[in-house]
Amino acid sequence: MTNLAARAAYAGAVLFVVLIVYSLLGIDQPSTPLFIAMGVVGAASHLVLLPVVAAMPAPEWARAAGYGWLVIDTMLSVASVNGLDPNLAGMLRLGGHASSALWMATVAQQSRGAVRAIGWPLAAVLMFHAVGARWIPTWVSFPPFVTIPVWLVFIGRSLQRRP
Repeated sequence: MTNLAARAAYAGAVLFVVLIVYSLLGIDQPSTPLFIAMGVVGAASHLVLLPVVAAMPAPEWARAAGYGWLVIDTMLSVASVNGLDPNLAGMLRLGGHASSALWMATVAQQSRGAVRAIGWPLAAVLMFHAVGARWIPTWVSFPPFVTIPVWLVFIGRSLQRRP
């Protein structure tokens, strides 16, 4: 299970990098092949993390929050490809990010090294953004978005080191 989770963390990191590059390109024309492909990548980048949530040290209630994040973001990626209003999707996604912040903080607390050092601030900024997105500039969401793949690489490394 640990090897699968480590590979899943690395795959998630790669898929999140693809999403970052896509978001920098600013392509948001619905029904174009690239838009649809990125919806699939968005869903895959979350689904692939299911074994990571299962493998990381956290109580069951925190794992439930991690699974909730993955399900919510997957659902919204698929719904967006199928025509969900982007503004509504963005607002709903913030609820999933609050759930992800809870899981990330719990994992960070129960980990060591870079997983802890990166995880705590990542969770704090995600929660801050989830609750305050209405009042803060849009660019505030970019640092945690970029940090997620870095954190996933360190999670992959920590999982590989486990006996």
